[in-house]
Amino acid sequence: MRRGKLFAFSRFFVRLKVGRWTAEVPPAEGPTVYVCSHGNMAGPLVTLCWLPFPVRPWVLHVFTEKESCRKQFGEYTFSRRFGLPRPVARFLAWVVSGYVSTLMASAGAIPVYRGSVHIGATFKESVAALQAGDSVLIFPDVDYTDSSDTIGEVYNGFLLIDRFWHRKSDEPLRFVPLRLDHEQRRITAGPPVQFDHTADQKEEMVRVREALRWEINDPDQA
Repeated sequence: MRRGKLFAFSRFFVRLKVGRWTAEVPPAEGPTVYVCSHGNMAGPLVTLCWLPFPVRPWVLHVFTEKESCRKQFGEYTFSRRFGLPRPVARFLAWVVSGYVSTLMASAGAIPVYRGSVHIGATFKESVAALQAGDSVLIFPDVDYTDSSDTIGEVYNGFLLIDRFWHRKSDEPLRFVPLRLDHEQRRITAGPPVQFDHTADQKEEMVRVREALRWEINDPDQA
């Protein structure tokens, strides 16, 4: 995939903000979904800035469309979360919504329609990206505001991408956990996890989910 000029321009300034990180993550060998903790935006910013290869991130759909982005920032992010007066929140939302939604397109973001009948579109676009040779990056934290290096409870639904992929290809889909070490300012990859399609699928969902959580939380430090 080729990311847009706005992404490259923005990444330059975000790198100045987050500082230099090293990424000990080898390029994907076959269809790969990278899984990382959100860490209150640390995960998306660090990985998208410093991974040595492009990825297609999952992004909540409201940030990929200008009007829904404006509404999200105005009615929640700036007002309820940051506590700004509503007129100020609305003004800032109007200012940034066009930039953010355009940036998401420039980054190759895949809209996530969580809790919606349109969620199938998320999986279809993800499979199409994988078929095109792109890797996908997902942050499945339930508590995305947790700024620690570890990951707590995660949503299960993202793992359904394996079922959608398996309908299109017999090639194994690899889920690769990414660890963030803020002290060492380093991104490392754990061993890939794959579904066993001969086993009970409900049990496999739990096994794969917990294996990814274990690796993201760094078993060497557990």
